[in-house]
Amino acid sequence: MKFASVRQVIVLTAVTCIAFYVLDYYKNPQLWHSKSVALASTDKGPRLTLWMNHLCCTGCLADVRQALARLPGLDVANATGPKQLLPQSEANQPGASLLDYGNVVEVPVTDLGTLDLVAVDRALRDKGFVAGRMELGGVEHFRLEAELNHLCCGMCDRAIHERVAFLKPKGLGGQFKWLDSVSVDHEKRMIVAYARFLQPGNTADVEEFVSGLNYLGYAPRSLRIVVGEHMQHTSDKRGD
Repeated sequence: MKFASVRQVIVLTAVTCIAFYVLDYYKNPQLWHSKSVALASTDKGPRLTLWMNHLCCTGCLADVRQALARLPGLDVANATGPKQLLPQSEANQPGASLLDYGNVVEVPVTDLGTLDLVAVDRALRDKGFVAGRMELGGVEHFRLEAELNHLCCGMCDRAIHERVAFLKPKGLGGQFKWLDSVSVDHEKRMIVAYARFLQPGNTADVEEFVSGLNYLGYAPRSLRIVVGEHMQHTSDKRGD
């Protein structure tokens, strides 16, 4: 039997260690950037980009602004609307059309702590709109805390873990790429979604989490963004 030489053992050990370091950096970049500030160093700062499946004219935009105007945490006055948007008078003309009736509104976030994404979704729906995507940008590392009215037993907890674990690799059509892990706090009736480290310039579609919970059969009462302190994962709390 021929054993590996000392040199071969050292080379194999070094290659294996490097491979594991590279894999860990790719899978858990937030751990390597723990000393960086939570907010990305971009001129725009935190922002919420709403991808509206219908936003064809200035009348639509005015209604979207009105829907969001009273929500805390958003600077609707400085929201950026789509550049190619028909004036309402032109949209009323016979034959008026667009190549794509969908459009984007980018809203600066003034206070992440008070922003409730469920309230954003509800305000738009009450006005007759639906945001196909709500993309959060300008934040490097965050978690989403979803409060539920219903989380009555241990089976509820297990169902969330098992079905989210199923949805994550399946991706519901390529979704949840930003999602790192999920924990359940049974006592607080809260589901916490931990996001992967978000590189500057990139965004995470937080609407996917709302849609995912709806798909599992849950309607969150609120969904808030938490950054900064206490970003470490908490131990799961499950009912008996």
